[in-house]
Parts: sequence; C-alpha cells; structure tokens
Amino acid sequence: MEIHGALVASPGMGHAVPILELGKRLLSHHGFNRVTVFLVTDDVPRSKSLIGKTLTEEDPNFVIRFIQLDVSGQDLTGSLLTKLAEMMRMAIPQIRSAVMELEPKPSVFVVDLLGTEALAVAKELEIAKKHVLVTTSAWFLALTVYMASLDKGTLFKHLSSYGALLIPGCTPVKFDRVQDPSGYVRELAESQRIGLEVVTADGVFVNTCHSLEPVTIRSFLDHKNLGLVMNGVPVYPVGPLVRPAEPDLKHEVLDWLDLQPKGSVVYVSFGSGGALTAEQTMELAYGLELTGFRFVWVVRPPAEHDPSASMFDKGTNQTEPIDFLPYGFLDRTKDIGLVVKTWAPQEEILAHEATGGFVSHCGWNSVLESIVNGVPMVAWPLYSEQKMNAWLVSEELKIAARVDAGNGVVKKEEIVEMVKRVMDEEEGREMRENVKELKKKTAEEAVKNLSTPQAAYFTQY
Repeated sequence: MEIHGALVASPGMGHAVPILELGKRLLSHHGFNRVTVFLVTDDVPRSKSLIGKTLTEEDPNFVIRFIQLDVSGQDLTGSLLTKLAEMMRMAIPQIRSAVMELEPKPSVFVVDLLGTEALAVAKELEIAKKHVLVTTSAWFLALTVYMASLDKGTLFKHLSSYGALLIPGCTPVKFDRVQDPSGYVRELAESQRIGLEVVTADGVFVNTCHSLEPVTIRSFLDHKNLGLVMNGVPVYPVGPLVRPAEPDLKHEVLDWLDLQPKGSVVYVSFGSGGALTAEQTMELAYGLELTGFRFVWVVRPPAEHDPSASMFDKGTNQTEPIDFLPYGFLDRTKDIGLVVKTWAPQEEILAHEATGGFVSHCGWNSVLESIVNGVPMVAWPLYSEQKMNAWLVSEELKIAARVDAGNGVVKKEEIVEMVKRVMDEEEGREMRENVKELKKKTAEEAVKNLSTPQAAYFTQY
C-alpha cells in the first residue's frame, strides 16, 4: 500500500522547519511514498523567503503547499499562543478542503501542537493514523497535558500564588520562573483545550531527545506518571529536527566570518519573530560594544509592546532598524562587528568555526541549532515558552548564561557580564565542554531515531 502523509504546520518558522524536516525524514527513512506539507500563513511571499531553497528542493514526492489566511479585520489580540491558535481555527475549512483533494488519500496525518483542532478533520476524513508533532520541549508538552487534567480552581491557585506545579515525574514548574502568570491566565482556555486534544491522537512526536530531557521523557514512558495523564497515547522523542547547514551557501556574513579567529564571534539574534524595544536595542548596542568581542547582530525594527511583533510583520513596517542604534555605533564597531538587517543564515552562522557564542531568545529551534553545532548561549527569552527553554539550558543542561530581564530593560552592564561569562571566563569553558558533549550525544541519538520503533509505528494500522 502506498503511504501518503499529510503534514500541517501553524504559522511561524519554529513550526514550519520541524514539520518540513519530519516530512523529509518520513520519505527518506520511514517508508513513505509521498509527503504533502501544508504551511498555514498570512503572508505567503514572506514564508517562502524564510523557508529558503534548501527546504523547497524539487521532489515530486515532497510537496509544499501554502494555506493563505486573510486576517485583515480579525481581532487577533492577546498572547502569541492565543493569536496562533485562532489563526489555526480560521484555517480549518481550508485544511479540510486541501486534504480532501489529495491523491492518493493520506494514510497518515500530522499537525503541530497549535493545530490540534485539525485532528477532528483527520477523524472526519477517516485517515488511518493521526499524530501531533510537538515542535518545542517535552517539558512544555508535560505542562500542557497536565494542566488540562486539572480543574481550573487548582490551576488558578498555582497561578495566583506563584507556587510550583508538581508535574508527575518531572521538574516542577514554578510559574514566575518560566511564564508571565497574568499572561498565562489569558492563555488558560486555549492551553487546556490543546492539552485535551493531544490525547485524542494516535501518537505524539516531540522534537527533543533523551540526552536533553531524560527525566521528562522517562515520565512519559512511565504509565504511573505522565504516561497515565496521556491516557496511553505513546510519546516518541524524534529530535533534533533541525535544518542542516548548507556548506556551499554564499552570504556576506559568512564571508566576514571567514576572516575571524576561531570561536571569537558572538552571534546575536532573537529569531524570525522576536523584537526588542527601542530602549533595549540601545542598551544591547552599548553592551556589545563594551564587551570588546567580535559580533554579528541581526537587527530588526523595535516594537514597544509586543516582543513577537516581527512574526506578524508583512513588510509594511518601513522603519529602518539602523536608525535606532546609538550615534556613531557602526563607525566605532566597524572593525569588530557586523550588523545585519532583518535576516541572516542562522544555521550556517552557528556551524561556522568562528562562532563562539549565541545571544538567543531561546526559541526551541534556535536552542536545538545551537546544541547540534556545539555553541553555548546567552539565554534571553522574550515570549511564549522561551522562559522554560532558557531555564532548561541554563539550570539543567548548563550550556547557557541566563539574563534576568525582570519587568524592565536588561542594562548594558548585565549584557557585558553575560557575554563574558559565555565567551571568556571559566564558566564559559565549562559551558563549551557541556555543549560539545551534548552535540555528540544528540548526533548519536539522531542516527538511532532513524531506525527505532517509531519508524514502524507510522506504518502499522
């Protein structure tokens, strides 16, 4: 029987890249004959540009289609999670129509965590297997499904008191460390809905691996701990699903890196959706200058009230990001720094031998890319589950120094301290050793994941 997989990703590169990489893996290693990937977006040209040519190679059995949303006039307010969940809800009719038109009929359906309402489409169309791909950590999945199993009174008690939520078999979640409690109250309804829908799938695949989250993964495999919360739905770590660097890519940043000493450059980027305030942009510039280290900085126009604003920028923002840098900054740092507007080839930068550290917003894709390339981080979370990711890499994995933004601006003095901790001091050497060891372990696990039981699981009905 021909195996055809239909995969659906919610808006954002953090969801698109793992879905696309999973699709390529299904074709190359899991016996699939055809994979069709649907990327939900409100801006097709921008999505195509961000994906890049290495993910859109012409292969008649690997098809990428875009589901265009018109969100003009829509009231998309609240947190990033609520915005994206609403966009996926709007896309359901188009997803249904698109999947119905596929030939041959898909036998496997995969959707990411924010699109779990589409599982009902797979059931309606009688698709044999329906799965969820979690594009972030197993710890966040644990939080999501466990929160859904609790009554609202218990949850609000934890949220209001900042008490730790004791997830069975996992590291406790203390909300003031990993989330904005007031923001999480607003997300509660969507989070609980997602958690309840996840356990209606036939299986859940998580973009992580044992070496990154051994305790949480063991809890999911234990039917007395999170395995019980999952109602018997199997959870498989399939990561790291990251786009490999393209060794022959030509770009001005890579040319500049070729001229720098090994391990000497700090790479600064807050993802495809992250934005700093104007004041924070100034402080970061001063901080980088004061460190004296070489740097590559991807600068975007500032946003005063929404740190995820860049994700919804359709190119209508004509603000020149360079205008928000301190007077004379570019001249003073021209011999040690390179400022790039809006976008740079992150995978290739992290893979370059000149890169010695990464100031990151800790989106899960960026975390994994940093690990697979053996680069320690300055963890600077901005929104969504990034605080959880930052805590994981700094406190558990010991591969990052974590900034403390509090409710205000990270000052230049702290930026200098954090960068020096990663690039220069004894602690930085320990971080580099730790991340190099993780690089080795994740590479070994990635090879094992190509032949472990989940491969057969995809094709058993």
